[in-house]
Amino acid sequence: MRKLHNISAVIVCFFPEIEIFRNCLDSLSDQIRTIYLVDNTPGGYRELKREAFKYKNVKIMYLYNNYGIAYAQNVGIKKALENNTEYILISDQDTVYPPDFVEKMLHCFEKDKVAAAGPLFIDAHTGKVQFFIKKGLIGFKKIYPRSGKHDVLQLIASGTIINAKFIPEIGLMKEELFIDWVDMEWYWRAVKKGYKIIGNADVVVVHRLGDKIKKLGYRFFYIKSSLRYYYITRNCVYLSLRCSSLDAIFKIGLFLRSFRYILGFSIFIEPHFKNLKYTLKGFYHGIIGKLGKLDEKH
Repeated sequence: MRKLHNISAVIVCFFPEIEIFRNCLDSLSDQIRTIYLVDNTPGGYRELKREAFKYKNVKIMYLYNNYGIAYAQNVGIKKALENNTEYILISDQDTVYPPDFVEKMLHCFEKDKVAAAGPLFIDAHTGKVQFFIKKGLIGFKKIYPRSGKHDVLQLIASGTIINAKFIPEIGLMKEELFIDWVDMEWYWRAVKKGYKIIGNADVVVVHRLGDKIKKLGYRFFYIKSSLRYYYITRNCVYLSLRCSSLDAIFKIGLFLRSFRYILGFSIFIEPHFKNLKYTLKGFYHGIIGKLGKLDEKH
C-alpha cells in the first residue's frame, strides 16, 4: 500500500462536472491523507455528498453561498492546520494528477525556506507546455524549462503544495480579492518575506486551463464570463497600485497589462459591449480600491 504523507488537499467546488471531479478525487485519494472539499456553490451541491461517501479520507464543508475562492480556500486551509498537517495541496476541482505526483513534488521541500512548489502544466485544450514566471531585470520573465526544479515568482494555483509551517508568517489568502490574482498575491508575499517558490518541471500535469478557448492568429484567448473579466481587471489594477510585495517596475507592468485586458476582452471576445462595461468598471474599482464581491444590482 502507498505510504501516505502528512499532506491535506483543499479543493474548492463550484458546480463541478461530476465525472471530471470524480477523476480528480480518484487521482488523489491514495496520495493524500485528508481531502477537504469546500463547497462554494450557492445552496450547496448535493452530488458532492454522494461522491464523498466513496472515499474514506474525504470531508465536505458546505458554505451554501459563493464567498469567493480566497475565502473558501482559507476555510479549508484553517481546517487542515487545525489537524496538524505538514503540507497543503491547493487544487481545482477538475485537475487530475499522476500517481506519483505527491511523492515527486515533496522533494522540492528538501531545500530551506521553500514555501510552495507546483508542477509544470500542459494545457489540455491546446497541447502547449506552459511556462514558469521568474523575476527578470525589468519585470516578469517567462522561462520554458523541460526538466529540473526552478526558483520562480509565481505558479498556477492548482497543484501547488504549500509548506504549512510557514503559513503563520506569510498569512492566508487575501479574501478581499474574491477571485483572480489571489494565488499570485500570496506567492509574491511569500517571496517578499524571503521564502522560495519552486516550479518543478520534472512533474507534468495535463489540465484544462480554461473552460473554452478562442484562437486568433497565434494567440489563444480563454473564454470566461464578463464578471470574471471584471475581477481579473480590477484586481490587476488594485495590485499594481497597492501591492507592497512588488517593486515599482513590476507594478508598472501590471498596470499596463490592465489596458490589454480591457481592449482584448472587449474587442476579441463576445459579448463585446458587456465585456467593455465590466472591464471598465473593474478598472475604476481597482483605482479606488473597492474590493470584495461585486454587487451586480448596482
